[in-house]
Amino acid sequence: MPITSIRGHRETASRLLAELRSRPSHAYLFAGPRGVGKALVATSLVHAMMCERSPGENFCCTPARCPVRIAPQAERTRARAAEADTPRCDCCSACVQIATGVHPDFTCVSRPVGRTEVLIDQVRELIARLGIRPSRSSVRMAIIDDAESLGIPAQNALLKTLEEPPGHAIIIMVSASERALLDTVRSRTRTVRFPALQAADLEAILAAHGVDDKARASGLALLARGSAANAIALADGDEPPMKELLDALGTAKSIDFARAQSLAQEFFANRDAAAGNFELLARLLEEILCYKLLKADFVAFAPESRPQLASLADSLGVDAIVKCIEAAVRASEAVEANANPRLQAENWWTIAGHAMRGE
Repeated sequence: MPITSIRGHRETASRLLAELRSRPSHAYLFAGPRGVGKALVATSLVHAMMCERSPGENFCCTPARCPVRIAPQAERTRARAAEADTPRCDCCSACVQIATGVHPDFTCVSRPVGRTEVLIDQVRELIARLGIRPSRSSVRMAIIDDAESLGIPAQNALLKTLEEPPGHAIIIMVSASERALLDTVRSRTRTVRFPALQAADLEAILAAHGVDDKARASGLALLARGSAANAIALADGDEPPMKELLDALGTAKSIDFARAQSLAQEFFANRDAAAGNFELLARLLEEILCYKLLKADFVAFAPESRPQLASLADSLGVDAIVKCIEAAVRASEAVEANANPRLQAENWWTIAGHAMRGE
């Protein structure tokens, strides 16, 4: 996405691009809540630096119209076989290679699917590539996404490169939790903090995503707590598991340790699921509290969920709701700091049960 089209962080991205073109730091840490656009800005900066047709804020890559970027590999292969009928990509070859992860001067490292950490072998391969002079661009760039999931050995392996970086290399680390990184790593990067998105920006993102009802878009923007990823997930309705968590909240007064363990295993088994679902619980409880105190409508929710939310609001006391919200926020922060997600979830459901029983 061109920098001029970025919602919420356009000014930050423009300043960073100017810095990268004049006197760049060798390493950056993009820190902030999940889903606010840190990785999007990082990728846009790579395109802006390496685009071969129109480098800068308005680089040529247009992913919304780019069949090369959107289509699966098998479909792209079939398209090349029938080249006469294939729509032409608007992007230059460098932008296509960046988007598909094969540009010789760009490397993106992220946590493998099904793994809890960025592997040390990935970091070692990245370090080796950074030591090679760029072949097509004037600079070699790397993004380390999910940097908070770098293990201690991987962070230590990266330290020497951060201390004595190649003059032609720029590393951008993207993290939802600064505290998960070693002090020695953080001190060798220039930290750029990304705040949560404003409601107006989220509403515009939702409108582009196909949410035409302005009232629903406004409600979803408030529920999303500044995260575009949360807003889109809520709009799609299949992620996160709202109905299941609402059902569990409805029976929380009678919860016991075995039930708490079961819920922790089902919805909070890993850090990503736990962080998202603790935030969702906090959002649900905040909406329930607003309804109870202000009779605010549940416009952000599907019609079938509203009676259940209203019933919870009527059955729970204000003190119990507040205690559950505070506990959810603490648990989310603990998970971001690498606490065990299932233990945090077991503790939260136990606290919720006590609070809802007035204990």
